[in-house]
Amino acid sequence: MTMRRSFLNSLFSLGAGSGMTAMAADAKERAKVAGGIRLGNLYFSSGLTGVRAEAHKDPLAFGGDIKEQTRNILKAHKTNLEALGSSLENVLKVTAFLADVKTEKPAFNEAYAEFFVKAPPARSAIGVDFPDTATRVEIELVAWIP
Repeated sequence: MTMRRSFLNSLFSLGAGSGMTAMAADAKERAKVAGGIRLGNLYFSSGLTGVRAEAHKDPLAFGGDIKEQTRNILKAHKTNLEALGSSLENVLKVTAFLADVKTEKPAFNEAYAEFFVKAPPARSAIGVDFPDTATRVEIELVAWIP
């Protein structure tokens, strides 16, 4: 059983509603961390993008395809989670915002599957209109910190 599943089982055995209310009520447990907020044993990330650095300086520079950006983003999330003592294995929910969900989702799924090999977390993928043409994907997540 994965650590994520153990966490979920313990949440349900304690009564998820009461446990979450107790955590949310204690403002001292809320801590801002790089790229998101930690609340008790939960981490809520900000949305991250994986555009190449040069694309931010030069509007004509290519920001990388959706596979490259997805890999860059998930590597950054992995680094943030490991700094908190967690891992991608403990991700509970992922929300992905795609510039072209109709045509780029298969390529996104291919790169995404490299990071979530077994027991992938719940996920939503939403089509959005980014303010720049370089950004192909933005990913945010919720994870458990053991």
